[in-house]
This record gives sequence, structure tokens and C-alpha cells, in this order.
Amino acid sequence: MRNILLTVTALATLVVSPLAASAEPKPRGDITVGLAFDLVNPWAAAYDAAFKKTAGELGIKIVVLDSQGDVPRQSNNLRDLVAQQVDAIVLLPNNKKAVIPAVREAHDAGIPIVLSNGRVDESGEKYVVAWTGPDHHLTGFRSGELLAEALGGKGRVVILTGTPGTESSIERERGCRDALAKHPGIEVLDSQPTDWKREKAQTVTEALISRFGDKIDGICANDDGISLGALSAIDAAVVSGRVQADHIKVTSGAAFAEGYQTIKKGGSFYGSVLMPPEQDAALALTTAVRIIDGETVPKSQFYETPAFSRANIDQTPIPNF
Repeated sequence: MRNILLTVTALATLVVSPLAASAEPKPRGDITVGLAFDLVNPWAAAYDAAFKKTAGELGIKIVVLDSQGDVPRQSNNLRDLVAQQVDAIVLLPNNKKAVIPAVREAHDAGIPIVLSNGRVDESGEKYVVAWTGPDHHLTGFRSGELLAEALGGKGRVVILTGTPGTESSIERERGCRDALAKHPGIEVLDSQPTDWKREKAQTVTEALISRFGDKIDGICANDDGISLGALSAIDAAVVSGRVQADHIKVTSGAAFAEGYQTIKKGGSFYGSVLMPPEQDAALALTTAVRIIDGETVPKSQFYETPAFSRANIDQTPIPNF
């Protein structure tokens, strides 16, 4: 499993920063890379720690700006990084379209952008040098496959997504729906956003249970934080007698350590998908430095995201966040 996680798939198209291509590589100590992202859950916190660790290993400086889930703030953070004249920017977009004007400004200033974990809208792709991360459609598809397996191909389900407008949320939902569509006996009752927040996932699930009651047989969530929030709502519904214990099966598109342990105990949480932020952060930052050095890099790079359930959890490494 660990060998699988180290596998990176690079698309054939190669690109190089036009600024860096003709220049001598800068000394490592003179390189500064900016990171613009949302520190909203344990996955993001682990990404932040890994980004800083990788920067230390490379001997470069970084500037990290957290937009805290605020779309306009992320655009302002990008402009701040441009004003600081960083050598490259790693961006986890919190909205595919809203961020494009600021991305264009970075491009016009000659600062290469590396997207990490999420893409911008097609209209903004020309301003981006490279993309790294997981295949979000595939992680969503695998969570949907797990849920169909847990339900025996029959039942009524709801989908809990992350923040509207993000590629990870959009594509994981689409992947989950594509997997469930292969099973005519499964009906999707509704889909609701949670903004990647565990507390909101609990509130949203409580509302869905109030609305649909015991009609809900399964929940396909975008990540373990969302799943754990949903499980809290399910537990409360079991105590109140509105839902039978272990009736609602839950799956996720990205695993956390707490979710892993919950799956291992058995019960409603059936399975999840590994998506290590350490690998995500390291791949994005090393790609940015390669571009600064004038190297040719793949336009897109994916890493593997294997699914697991209680059946194979002992052969699956536990997430360290």
C-alpha cells in the first residue's frame, strides 16, 4: 500500500516557466514560494505542516496565507503574494471562477502559479503553469463504489459535499453519482454542501434525517470530517429512536486518522479513500521549485488514492492527521 501511495502519474504535456527557462537557477536560500489556501480542517492543517517541512528540506523560504474559506480573501491573498514578489505561488483554489482575475494578475507579473488539489475554470487555465494533486472524480467514484457495496446495490442515499465551487467538491460529487448510477436499485435523494466543516455536516445531516427519516440508507461524503459530523447526527437519531443502529451506511472520499479508527471499529462508517496531504504538499512545492529552476515539468501530475473498508483496513496505512 505504501508503494502505491508513492506512485505519481504525470500527463504527457510538458511545460516550463518562460521566466525561469532563460535564467540561471536561483540559490535555494533566495527562493520564496507563496501558498494560498484554506486552513479549514485537519487535512488542510496536515498539508500546511508538510508544506513547511518540505520547504525546510529544500532550504527555501515560504509565505503562507490562509483565506479561512473566504473566497474574496483568497483573491486578496494572491494579490498580496504578487506584491511581495514571490518567485512562485502554490494555490489551492476555493472557487474555480472567482480566483481567476487574481491568478491572471500573478501571471501578468511573471509569477508562475502551481495549482494544488483543485483546478480553476477553463477560462483561467492559460494563466496556470502546472497542476498537482489527486483525481477528485476518482476519489468520489471510489467512495460511491464503497457505498453501493455496503448497501448491496439497493437503497436511498444523500451526498454531502464540501464548499460549492471547488473542484474537489464538484468532482467528488460527480464521481460518487457516476458510481451510484451503475446501480439501478440506488436512488439519490438529495445533495447538500457542508463547507468542509464537521459541525455543519452534523447540522445538515440532522436536517436531512428530519426531512427523510428512515428513508435514508446511505451517505456519500466528500471527506472523513464530513462523515464524522454525519455520524454524530446519526448517533443522536439512533438514541432518539428515529433511526435504527447501523442502518445508515456512510462512506468518504478522503480519509483522516479518526475516520480510519472509526471504520476499524465497525458500524455505520463503511469505508474511505486515502488522500495523503503530505504527498500533495510535497509534490506541489517541489514542482514549483523545479519551475523556478527552469526545469521542464508535466502539465498535470496525479498521485494514487486507493479505497479501503474494514475488510482490508489492516493492510491500509493509517493517515497521520
